[in-house]
Amino acid sequence: MLKGTRVELIDSLRGFSLLGILIVNMLNFQYDYDFEKMFDTSFWGQEFGVYVTEILFQGSFYPIFSFLFGYSFVKLIESTKVKGLNTNAIVIRRGFGLIVLGMLHYIFIWNGDILLYYGVCTFFLMMFMSSRVKTMLIWAGSLGAVSLVVVPYMMNLVYGNDMLLTDVYAKGAYGDILLSRITVEDDMLIVTIIIAIVTIVMMPLLGIIFGSLTVGPFALLGMAIGKRGHLTEEDRGMAYRKGWVWMILIGLALKCATFIDAPWNELVITLGAYVLTIGYIQAFIVFYYSKAAQGLKHLFAGLGRLSLSNYLAQSIICTTIFYSYGLGLFGQMGSMFGLLLAVCLYTAQLLISHFYLKKWRRGPVEWLMGKWVYWR
Repeated sequence: MLKGTRVELIDSLRGFSLLGILIVNMLNFQYDYDFEKMFDTSFWGQEFGVYVTEILFQGSFYPIFSFLFGYSFVKLIESTKVKGLNTNAIVIRRGFGLIVLGMLHYIFIWNGDILLYYGVCTFFLMMFMSSRVKTMLIWAGSLGAVSLVVVPYMMNLVYGNDMLLTDVYAKGAYGDILLSRITVEDDMLIVTIIIAIVTIVMMPLLGIIFGSLTVGPFALLGMAIGKRGHLTEEDRGMAYRKGWVWMILIGLALKCATFIDAPWNELVITLGAYVLTIGYIQAFIVFYYSKAAQGLKHLFAGLGRLSLSNYLAQSIICTTIFYSYGLGLFGQMGSMFGLLLAVCLYTAQLLISHFYLKKWRRGPVEWLMGKWVYWR
């Protein structure tokens, strides 16, 4: 396989990971991580649905996307060099494009955006463009170890606090929801405007720290494996198939620390999420090359090729369903029906992406990003 050639396994894994990402995000769409409402037992199977999400999916699918981001980063570099293009210029424009897209997503659609972090992480990964695989792996492990301590603390600052905006999402107008993401109410208009400007300016700067810790470890791992030339059709992932059952079992066991009230449980849960991520990647490789996957893997690949468009579509559809300016079902559906909605929406996206690609090569957001990145 030529360097820079698209790897269908990577597209398929990306498409599969969007299911887990949607299921995790569904709790945010429904409750903004208001834990009191999330565990409201008046809904049928509420606790079961929350724990299924928290143990099987939470913290284990965004790292898959990060891994794929790093792998694709290497393939982008290889592709631009083969074509004789200006690699640095293309990578920089891609990073800025993701930052702008992420900020627009955060401000105008949904506050759970992750694209901003991938955008700022692009510039972090540029430092390793010429590094050896060993250097990438050392940095990946070191950052991963730091993130075990730092990421749970940072998450606690965001979720489960008194600043959640559940009333705004349930009752506020679209303008109220938009402004709540970037500013706070003040009697003086100038103060409100200043806070909004500072927030918008600080978002990418803070994203450098958060993005490097959340996206960086698995992105560097993906870069290392991509640089080795693994996971191609010739390689068939043979080096990564063994031990996936144990990785998943160990990851799930560690994730069960969520039932333990102890000061160390968040660290153990995060470690379990990382172990589970590796197990899921291994398991998908085994599945991808099995007979059972022959019909499905192409559907996954189609969804993965349109991942940007599908990710943003999920946000638009779900916020319209749950927020007050749409159907207004915020906090009223329950976690089990949220899981069902996630599976139905994902299935629809699988089919729509499949038929879409029969006529067009790229999704609308991918097309727009391509125009910006390559200036053509």
